[in-house]
Amino acid sequence: MSHPRPVERAAARAATQHGHVTWEQCRSCGLSPNAVRRLVARGAWERVAPGVYRIVGAPLTWHGRALAAVLAAGPEALASHRTAAHLWGLEGFGPPGRIEVTVRRHSRPRRRPGVTVHETLAYDLASPRVRWGVPTVGPARLLLDLAGIGCDELVLLRALDEVRRLRLASWPALWEAFVLHARRGRPGIVACRSVLLRRWGRRVPDTEFARLFGRLLDDAGLPEPAYEYAVEAGGGRYSIDAAYPGAWIAIELDGKGHATEAAFEADPVRENRLKLSGWTVLRYTWNRFITAPAEVVAEVREALRQKAPTGPPTRTGVQRRRNPAHPNAGTPPNAPTPASGAGCGVGGLASPGGRPRPGGRGAARGRRR
Repeated sequence: MSHPRPVERAAARAATQHGHVTWEQCRSCGLSPNAVRRLVARGAWERVAPGVYRIVGAPLTWHGRALAAVLAAGPEALASHRTAAHLWGLEGFGPPGRIEVTVRRHSRPRRRPGVTVHETLAYDLASPRVRWGVPTVGPARLLLDLAGIGCDELVLLRALDEVRRLRLASWPALWEAFVLHARRGRPGIVACRSVLLRRWGRRVPDTEFARLFGRLLDDAGLPEPAYEYAVEAGGGRYSIDAAYPGAWIAIELDGKGHATEAAFEADPVRENRLKLSGWTVLRYTWNRFITAPAEVVAEVREALRQKAPTGPPTRTGVQRRRNPAHPNAGTPPNAPTPASGAGCGVGGLASPGGRPRPGGRGAARGRRR
């Protein structure tokens, strides 16, 4: 059986790398410098970066361009920052025009158009992975990279939420990466700590709509809701987009996922069951959110004012009121039981189990008696 010729071995290697091959890889396949020059002169190959060649006819893709930038930056180079965010599939991070690459300090290659190269002293903490055939930084490091180039809080929250939603990194892994980088000193540590503390131990929003909705409420000084709050109501299990369990307020955000025929039929059933179980349901479309944000805030604020803060349902589905003297005192009929998170107040509206806080109005009456 005949052995593959050097050019065939190089082409096979390129087939696994989006049609690209490096000069060093050509040498390992047995191709001489003159053979590579002849392939380029004949138009079979083209030089796309210093030391990187593309097989003519291979698909021209963004992933191929990203890999070419990484290969040209050196054997240890990694896709990073916004480029890595897209490679990891984070929603809201489309393919960037400029490819961002990270290398060890003092190993920066020559400048190339369309490529930004970052140097790092903490290369050993990058946790290299391969995504879509492109060497890239790990997801825990990605958040620190974005914070280090001055991305605003909303971008950092979006990245963190997506990393957690896709289960790319656990909370211990995220905190470990943060602590190890903070010990060495790094730009963006304060911003990174802020978003980690804001989301730590909580269910993150599943959609960009929910993230922006939470940002609007925060900007208005309203307490942060619980996202994707799981409940049982009317014999069904549901996940509320944003909820104040202590006040029995469910906020439903009708984004793109609600534009289907199945959602058109299921949403009213879900809303009716929640209402019959004692929830106040507020619904908002994307158009209402962007055209009348002040009205949205006013409605949520009024709902919180009207509803007596109570603890979420107990394990048995029985609700205890914080303030029995409130005119709405009493347990809502068919109280829903959360599928998870029972007994924990959200947004500072209730203490665990709905018990009155020390020094509250209930406590004052007890002292007078």
